[in-house]
Amino acid sequence: MMKSLSLVCLFIFQLFSTNAQTMNNNKTLIIYFSHSGNTKQIAEWVQGKINTGIVLIEPEIPYPSGYQQTIDEMSRQNKGKILPSFKKVDVNIQDYDTIFFGYPVWDMRLPPVVRTFLRDNDFSGKTILPFNSHAGYGTGKSVSEIKEFAPKAKVADAFSIKDSNVKDAKKEVERWINQMFE
Repeated sequence: MMKSLSLVCLFIFQLFSTNAQTMNNNKTLIIYFSHSGNTKQIAEWVQGKINTGIVLIEPEIPYPSGYQQTIDEMSRQNKGKILPSFKKVDVNIQDYDTIFFGYPVWDMRLPPVVRTFLRDNDFSGKTILPFNSHAGYGTGKSVSEIKEFAPKAKVADAFSIKDSNVKDAKKEVERWINQMFE
């Protein structure tokens, strides 16, 4: 009985190890922007599951910390069609095939700094696996914006979770990752 249990445990360990190795061999990267920490939490769970590099998109001028001030700034940027600059990232996207791409949904859209990042980088031939957190209205038009700003990438449907549910969503995130690599 003990020997059988040990063999089952070994098989499960090898299955998960192989899955993570396969993802790494596919040259997978995680890129995300997070303002309140929800998307960061999801990105860290993804990283823990697939054991790959992770890159944070940071605006040159940070968004305000207060909720209403952030909404006001985002609205100003959207109305003025302003795409704010971001801090340089030390990664060559061309070295990767698959990009887990995380962001919060703001006003049913990608945050302006995320749109800038997509515009300023070449995602041609990449597979983008979007994930996001939102205040309750879902993905909005964020995925169509990814396709607009990265027209030569293959963009999957987004994994999307309500902000208030993120803290309890680790298993849901892991199921999504497993589905992406079946």
